[in-house]
Amino acid sequence: MNNYQSGVVRPSTPLLTGSKFSKKITLFGLMAAIAVGSVLTSCKKESADAAAPGLKLNTEKALAPVAGGPALNLTDATGTVERSSTGNIYTVKNYFVDQGIYSGTANHRPNGTYYFDFSANDNKKGATSTTEPTSKVWDISLSGTGNADIRINTDATEGSAIKFLNQSFATVIGTYTAAGSGATAWAAGSTSATTPFGHNRTVATLDYSADAPAWTIKGWYNYYFANHTLLATDDLTILVEDSNGDVYALHMISTYENATPVGTPPTNYSWLKFEYKKLP
Repeated sequence: MNNYQSGVVRPSTPLLTGSKFSKKITLFGLMAAIAVGSVLTSCKKESADAAAPGLKLNTEKALAPVAGGPALNLTDATGTVERSSTGNIYTVKNYFVDQGIYSGTANHRPNGTYYFDFSANDNKKGATSTTEPTSKVWDISLSGTGNADIRINTDATEGSAIKFLNQSFATVIGTYTAAGSGATAWAAGSTSATTPFGHNRTVATLDYSADAPAWTIKGWYNYYFANHTLLATDDLTILVEDSNGDVYALHMISTYENATPVGTPPTNYSWLKFEYKKLP
C-alpha cells in the first residue's frame, strides 16, 4: 500500500519486472498510434468537407426562409428577408446598412453602398462603406440618394447583367413561369439597362408610371418634385442575370422605412423594400 503523505512504497508492492514493463510500453505505443490515426482521419474528413463543392461557410451561407414562415435577419445589416407561402417570391423589408456616414440634413444624404446576392438571399458586407466585398460574390449594389441607384457587378468571373421589362412584377411572374422562362424573359427584356439604373424622370403629379409619351425609360423611380419624394414605378420589372446564368425578376418598392415616406421632404431613408423571384 502506498503512503501518499511520505511518498514511500512499501516492500509488499513489487516493482515492474522487465517483461511487464515491456508489455506496458508496447500497449502505450499501440494506444498512441490509434489516437494519432484517429486525429489524422478526422483532419482529412474536415479537409474533404471544407473542399466539398457547393459548401458555403460563414457569411457566404445562403439564407433560406421557409415558404410562408418567419422572416430571417439579413447578415451585417438591418432588415429581413421572407418567402411567400406560394410562388417562391422573396421580399426584403427595411434593408439598411449602418455604415456610420448617414448624416446631414440635405435631401441627398449619402449612406455608403449596399451589396446584395440573390442566390444567397442576403446582404454582403462591403470591404469598406464605399468599396465592394473582397469575395466579389454579389449581384447588384445600391448607392446614391436613398440608395436607390442600382449598379451591377463587373467582376470578370462573378459579374452580373441587368435588363428590364416594361411590365408590372405580377404580370412578369404570371407570364414567365414555365421551365426555361428565365432565358425567355431575358431575351424579351430591353437591351442592357444603363447603370446606375435609378432616376427615371421628374414628375409634377403623383405619377407611378415608368413610361411616358416620347420618354425613354432610364430607371425604376420617378422623382416627385413637389415634396421631393421617390415614387417607385408600378409598371416596370428589373431583370438581373447572375454569374451562373440564373435570371431574377426584381421589383423595387420603396426607399423609406416601413415603405412609408415621413416628412416633407422625407427623412426616413435608406430603408429599402423590394421583392424578387428566380425565374425557372
